[in-house]
Amino acid sequence: MSVPLKVPEVGESVREGFLTEWLRSDGDVVAADEPLYVLETDKVTMTINADVGGRLTIKVPAGEEVEVGQAVAEIDDSVEAPATPPAPEPEAAAPEQPETAAEQPTPPAAPEARTPKPAQSSATAGSVADLSPAVRRLVLEHDLDPGVISGSGRGGRLTKEDVLRYLDERPREAPAASPAPRPAPAAPPAVPAASGERQTRRRMSPLRQRLAQRLVEAQQTAAMLTTFNEVDMSRVIALRKQWRERFRERHGVDLGFMSFFVKATVNALAFVPAVNAFLDGDEIVDNHYYDIGVAVSTERGLVVPVIRDADRLTFAGVESAIAELAEKARTGKLTLENLNGGVFTVSNGGIFGSMLSTPILNPPQSAILGMHAIKKRPVVVGEDDRVEVRPMMYLALSYDHRLVDGREAVTFLKRIVECLEDPERLLLEV
Repeated sequence: MSVPLKVPEVGESVREGFLTEWLRSDGDVVAADEPLYVLETDKVTMTINADVGGRLTIKVPAGEEVEVGQAVAEIDDSVEAPATPPAPEPEAAAPEQPETAAEQPTPPAAPEARTPKPAQSSATAGSVADLSPAVRRLVLEHDLDPGVISGSGRGGRLTKEDVLRYLDERPREAPAASPAPRPAPAAPPAVPAASGERQTRRRMSPLRQRLAQRLVEAQQTAAMLTTFNEVDMSRVIALRKQWRERFRERHGVDLGFMSFFVKATVNALAFVPAVNAFLDGDEIVDNHYYDIGVAVSTERGLVVPVIRDADRLTFAGVESAIAELAEKARTGKLTLENLNGGVFTVSNGGIFGSMLSTPILNPPQSAILGMHAIKKRPVVVGEDDRVEVRPMMYLALSYDHRLVDGREAVTFLKRIVECLEDPERLLLEV
């Protein structure tokens, strides 16, 4: 009996999405709860699993827009599903893969694997056919042997990240790869054809469309203004240097800068409650909780997962929450629950080297804090006006001037500076 595989409900306001990638091929025998395809909506990207086990028949190819409730495939449950999701072949080869990768740096191994190229491609043809479309494309484009790449997916299955990681590490692991391009002088005809394409077009993903819509709405509907300040990061850096190792040993996570900024934000929101509010029509809604959004850049676009009740978390709790949300964002496992809500957002453009920016509001929030790169600069300090080189960071607070006045915005930002330049305030909550 064929059971339709339908696009599930992923949220009240989500009615359509984008089927970005099939993780199994048409005709594969799959197990119940095995990941089958990746669904990207305007709010979240998630992996959809099989409802039942059986033979998969794909009805909608990857790259198509789909609606909630639409059947994108069928599963014939009369075909006996395997006990474990992927076929046993990758599982049997899995223990050997790390050994193969370890042997690859030795000079003899690389030429041996590359000389019989025709035999290699025919030997791996079957395994290439079993790969997901995204992985198969990478393997064929770079002429790779899947058997030498360690798979981190379910049952040893190769993922896109495995192949990308292998490509990044390959120059260090196999210096012999450089001679390979030499026998390719016959390729010049393809170069003019490729360079002749002066433009290419690709569809905007739902996530990117929604992001664009929200950014334009924020600028059109809010009276957005930005105020700036700078903070001396000396005390925070010294504190991290003194306790970082013991912090990691005790809590199992690193002590980063973001936990200081999240805790300083909570302190400032309590000190200036007007910033912890938003407009709903002609009403002002005051928040009495501290769910802090942290902007994360992913391959699919910007997402803002939320740290719940940050005021109740320790530094270790904040760092653990950030690490967990960042990993979910990187692997596309964020849920709507991870993204909904949030009273204030912290965005760290400094990780990309940004010196100064004016962050855009994340509606319906009334303010957003922009962090920037830490740079050593000469500054005047002390009552004797001596000049010292200090690690300085510019901070930017964008806010909705309809609700937050300049005095409140400046006071809020100064409070964050005070908390960071005197971190004991965060521990004593003063």
